[in-house]
Formats: sequence, structure tokens, C-alpha cells
Amino acid sequence: MSILILLMLFLMIWLFVKFTWVMLKVCYVFCIGIPLALVFIMIGVVLCCTLILAPIGSSLMRLAGRVVYPF
Repeated sequence: MSILILLMLFLMIWLFVKFTWVMLKVCYVFCIGIPLALVFIMIGVVLCCTLILAPIGSSLMRLAGRVVYPF
């Protein structure tokens, strides 16, 4: 009986930790990832308009994708 209670307790703690990590990832994506990616994309578009800085602009656009979801 005590093994079953310990197993249920472990399962509840594990689910709580998993849920917490998922919520932290969602908060990161919406609060930090998307706004930062939008800034990178806007700077990248401006840099792509110049011929010399086009490689840096395209690199910033690729970086924006990694910023949104780095997991």
C-alpha cells in the first residue's frame, strides 16, 4: 500500500514539473522569443536592402527562427 502511495506521489510531482517546464517554454516563446524575432526580422530586412550587408541581413533572419523556438 505504501509503495502505491509513493508511486502516486512521484507521478504527481513528475506531472507538476513537466507542466511547469511547458508553461515556462510557452512564456518564453510569447514574451521573449516572438518580440525578439520580430526585431531581428525588421533589422534583417533593412540590412538586406543594402548590397554589402545582405549576408548579415539573411543571417539575422535565420537567427530569428532559432530565437523563437530554441528547444
